[in-house]
Amino acid sequence: MKVEPLITYFEKLLPLDEKEKSYLEKVFKERKIKRRQYILQEGDVSKYNSFVVEGCFRMYFVDDNGKEHNLQFAVENWWIGDIGSFHSGEPSKLNIEAIENAVILPIKKDDQLKLFVDFPKFNRIFRVFTENALVSCQRRVLQI
Repeated sequence: MKVEPLITYFEKLLPLDEKEKSYLEKVFKERKIKRRQYILQEGDVSKYNSFVVEGCFRMYFVDDNGKEHNLQFAVENWWIGDIGSFHSGEPSKLNIEAIENAVILPIKKDDQLKLFVDFPKFNRIFRVFTENALVSCQRRVLQI
């Protein structure tokens, strides 16, 4: 598998040219994750923003009493990562665990920033993605 699912995802927002597609193939590398495997654990710095091709992940934190609190679930064609840790370089307070066997396409921070500079339309795409995630988060907080 290559990055076709990711390209399809992006092209639902904006068409991509061959240079853009080629860059995506260069920086997104498929990674297979087993059920119950972590892609981020509390205390680690989040080095990747990951697109979920297959499977399901949960992002959660553990409170002072040892109780787990789910913040997000990510399924096929969704993104998962601790955005705060990813951008700040500070240790994460979150855990991201595969609920089932999964396939992700992670991107490193430097590659994502280069993507924004070299191909400005991705700046817009990721802004829309971030706005949608914020809206989803706000709705979840209101439901609680």
